[in-house]
Amino acid sequence: MFGIMFRGIAVGVTETIPGVSGSTIAMILGIYERLIYSLSILTTNQRKNALPFLFTFGIGMIVGFLFGIFLIDYLLKNYRTPTLMFFIGIIIGFLPYLWKETLSLSENKLKVKHYIIIFLFLCLVIFVQLLGGMGNIDLNNLSLINYLFFAISGMIASTALVLPGISGALVLTIFGIYETAMESLISLNLPVILSIGSGVMLGVLISSRLIRYLLINFKIETYAAMIGLVSGSIYAILSNLEGNINNQTIILSLITFFSGIGFIVILKQTQQSN
Repeated sequence: MFGIMFRGIAVGVTETIPGVSGSTIAMILGIYERLIYSLSILTTNQRKNALPFLFTFGIGMIVGFLFGIFLIDYLLKNYRTPTLMFFIGIIIGFLPYLWKETLSLSENKLKVKHYIIIFLFLCLVIFVQLLGGMGNIDLNNLSLINYLFFAISGMIASTALVLPGISGALVLTIFGIYETAMESLISLNLPVILSIGSGVMLGVLISSRLIRYLLINFKIETYAAMIGLVSGSIYAILSNLEGNINNQTIILSLITFFSGIGFIVILKQTQQSN
């Protein structure tokens, strides 16, 4: 039981970091297939078999998630640019692996439609950022549309639990509400938490089947979309760097940037060795 909870803690911490996939950590820890299977039978009459595992794993994930958001909140408030550069390093470090995986699936022969999908999803991220922008949401003056947007974002972010390579935090970054979600959790802003949380819960119930369907029937297209989304997230993060940057910040940011790349390289090597 404690082993399952520890794995949940590790996945929970991971899900607070844009660019690091909780599913990748679950694979390394040898619990990915059991997690996907348990999620997939929640809507069947076999759900009782999954509940003990999911409850224990879920408790651990909540503990890890709470620890992660407080840590990252501190880093963003005190070392914003170096922290964001660490996220960018993670994403840039991950992209070659995602590209290589996509090429291997297509036998090194991507078609025109795949490049179009990459381009469209890249443009989608940029469009979302230009339309809304991270940090432009006033938590004291939210409309029904804002809450609906939170729910939809949460639902899409939940696919990170079953889609290898994508993190929930990265999806929230793409939609421009990553820091909004973090701030709401820390301040216990229940309307926002419930909006995003309800979307996540709904997404968990349907995403495992949907993603499995897409990966079975449109695997290359799904990976092409992931490349576009992940690439676009770099723009989403860059648009939120601090305006005034001194030499100390530049040096520290370079260190965290390359540390992010190195972290992914080590992570991938560990995953391959397992």
